[in-house]
Amino acid sequence: MVRFDRFTAIAFSAATLFGVAACSDSTGAGTGTVSVRLTNASVGAPMSADVVTSDAGSPLPAGFVKSVDIFVVRIDARAKEPTDDEAAEATEESESSRKGWVTVAEPNATFDLMTLADGTNTMLGDAQVAAGMYNGFRLIIDPAKSSVTLNDDANTVIGGESIVGLKFPSADKTGIKIKLSSGPVNVRDGETSTLVVKFDVSNSFVVRADSIMQNGLLFKPVIRGEKP
Repeated sequence: MVRFDRFTAIAFSAATLFGVAACSDSTGAGTGTVSVRLTNASVGAPMSADVVTSDAGSPLPAGFVKSVDIFVVRIDARAKEPTDDEAAEATEESESSRKGWVTVAEPNATFDLMTLADGTNTMLGDAQVAAGMYNGFRLIIDPAKSSVTLNDDANTVIGGESIVGLKFPSADKTGIKIKLSSGPVNVRDGETSTLVVKFDVSNSFVVRADSIMQNGLLFKPVIRGEKP
């Protein structure tokens, strides 16, 4: 009887410890909401400027820009941090889920980044996802529907349907890694976590040669994500 009691006590202790361990491993259970907002980290006041020529390879001064219209298809997230190449590949919805991506915002709309200044931001969308830590986010844009309008007398449009080119990293949908400057986003069960996507316009467009009018711009995105 004594041996039986001891065995029972040991079995009970083991079951209790297993139950505690199981509970501690289930911290990612449940669902929470990810809310995504968009802002511009470097908006300069529009001003008259001679935009016909500029130094090759130099960032386009914000004052040269009247509008920066970016067509945002969606924002994806995943638990594992991606490389730049991983963020750029498998951007079709049918492919992205196989790479561990989940869509957290899907605006399918154009946003003029020049209107988002001085702390102003706009809602891109939100979605319920499995609770847990999300280390990777990417922005999917449509280059064919994105353009830059210069602040000159002719309101010159670069990109989109214009003959003056705006070169993007890929020809179809472009996936851009969002660098998380404030660490991963922790989504807790029943709670909402917000990510503010900050688009650095001044440093995201580079003059391709010594003539903007002839050679257009190169899109080299500088985008980071922060908690509000």
